[in-house]
Amino acid sequence: MTAAISTSHPPLSQPGYRLFDGPLRCVGDVSVGQIGVVGMPSDWTHSSRLGTRFGPDALRRATTLLQSIRPQGASVDPDTSRRTVPAIDWLVDCGDAEITAQDVDATTQAIAAMTEGLSAAGAIPLALGGDHYNSFPACLGYSRGLAKRAPNARFGYIQIDGHLDFSDRLGAWGSLNHATNARRISELPNIDVSNMVWVGIAGWVDGGDLVLIEEQGGKVFSASDVHKLGPVEVMRQALAHAMQGCDELYLSIDIDAMDAGYLPGTGSIVHSGITPRQYYDLLDGLTDAPLGGLDIVEVSPPLDPSERTEFLAAEMLFQILRRFRTCSVTAQ
Repeated sequence: MTAAISTSHPPLSQPGYRLFDGPLRCVGDVSVGQIGVVGMPSDWTHSSRLGTRFGPDALRRATTLLQSIRPQGASVDPDTSRRTVPAIDWLVDCGDAEITAQDVDATTQAIAAMTEGLSAAGAIPLALGGDHYNSFPACLGYSRGLAKRAPNARFGYIQIDGHLDFSDRLGAWGSLNHATNARRISELPNIDVSNMVWVGIAGWVDGGDLVLIEEQGGKVFSASDVHKLGPVEVMRQALAHAMQGCDELYLSIDIDAMDAGYLPGTGSIVHSGITPRQYYDLLDGLTDAPLGGLDIVEVSPPLDPSERTEFLAAEMLFQILRRFRTCSVTAQ
């Protein structure tokens, strides 16, 4: 069963900050082509280093503060000669999904109901985690909404991550946790593993999971691939692979693909990961992709009192949303 979607009432939560300082709206008020933000403040499905339930609020605050130091009409990106524009036309914040402590199914359906409503209306759901399991309900709702909007459409999937998250089960956490989200997404009806790509994998992975991905046509780029080939070439290949025969792209941004020396405030740290500049360049390679939905996960503010993790993650959002938040500078 899909949870009911309220279209006439305010969001369940009214955060003190909104992503990019955008207006607060209910799901039913988001228009075609707009980005609708959904918070997923849950880390019940993580097996260690908790704190990602504070991630959505931290990301909202960080993007708002970064937005405030980039004055509208005066802040220009020297790489693209484009200036920032307010979030009032391209992004609205729908608040947080209802999180039911220790009830994964209820939480899953609550998140999915919000992203489904956005996707079905032709908006782009942007889900803020939370641990990486929450990517599954966010994508579940997107998948359902896409099926309503375009029954024959298929979507490709790119996951930037230090881990595969393709396990079928993880110990006492069972089949619904931060190590199984990609496996659960692969089981959705409008996607195929052959259109799934992982970028930034670092260290040891489960050999059986890797074999299964490759046997079914999925593609894996390690952090070493990013170092050797360069982020631009890796993302070019990743996007081409993911979009074969597909109409839209779902993107999952796990911040832990970045080396822990730069970014310690995350649930599952990696070493020899990608650098901030490489991460931003990977995201730049997707700014013109046909994004249908996306999430950013694993920001854990309590694990990084310096706050640099949440600001690095906020900058990731600035990069991937570049085409929405900027416009061309008019020649004088």
